Amino acid sequence: MQSGRRPQQEPLVSVLTPSFNQRRWLGETLDSVARQTYPHLEHVVVDGGSTDGSVDVLRTVLPAGSWISEPDGGQSDALNKAFNRSHGEIIGWLNSDDAYLFDDAVESVVAYFRANPDVDVVYGHAALVSENGSLLHVMWMPRYSKSRLWRQNFLSQPAVFMRRRVLEDGFLDESFHYTMDHELWLRLAAGHPFGRIDKVLAIDRHQAQRKVYHWPPEADEEVVRLVEMYGIPPAVPFEARLRRIAYRLRGAPTALRLRQDRKAFEWSIDSRARLIVRQLVVKRRFMATGDPDTV
Repeated sequence: MQSGRRPQQEPLVSVLTPSFNQRRWLGETLDSVARQTYPHLEHVVVDGGSTDGSVDVLRTVLPAGSWISEPDGGQSDALNKAFNRSHGEIIGWLNSDDAYLFDDAVESVVAYFRANPDVDVVYGHAALVSENGSLLHVMWMPRYSKSRLWRQNFLSQPAVFMRRRVLEDGFLDESFHYTMDHELWLRLAAGHPFGRIDKVLAIDRHQAQRKVYHWPPEADEEVVRLVEMYGIPPAVPFEARLRRIAYRLRGAPTALRLRQDRKAFEWSIDSRARLIVRQLVVKRRFMATGDPDTV
């Protein structure tokens, strides 16, 4: 995927993926990057010593040197290793159960950066999909507001891209294992402009092994530490609920307009009626299995 010589205006994009025992979805993640139309791309995978056959997938799909498999200190450590092995001017982050939705996702991001040279972080919408790839609803992202980000981590990590230059002082804080993405966004927001692409860039996999479903006391301690570090104001539950409702409503037209061509990830829709019901009224906890029959 990585090219040799490139025109000066065509930056190399590095997609970083941490992985551990997620062979079930790893192949789809790798394939969604390989299908990208943007040619100047490298995919760096750091596996934590998987025992489920993930290494066989990596060995088959990726060239030697673009991945390693060894014990690590967790997801943040793995991503920092991947960042240190990467060379791109633009950095994307896909977990091993994430994927890009369409084959022009990276191309769209590069075009946005090119047209907006002062913007350092770009994000788009994301699609919540089930374990088997069925579209559950669109995670619509509002226009950027620093104050909004302080109150709510509204960004979806697989749909975020950063210029390498803003990470010169470090990528992820390895003392955070559950809220490292929000810590990174807050750190970058302190001094760097963000921009939004009004399109769905990636998927967020709704599967039972997600960290959000295995939230230990240590994770709550991280949240408290994050609040103290960045002066996050106390949450107002009613306002947060109104925001979630507004985002669901704004995401409905986007969900209905999703095209079925140019796929980088093989997603499906059970029915548009079910999709709209989920988009508007079904809480995520009732979609935890990803089974359309839970609607």
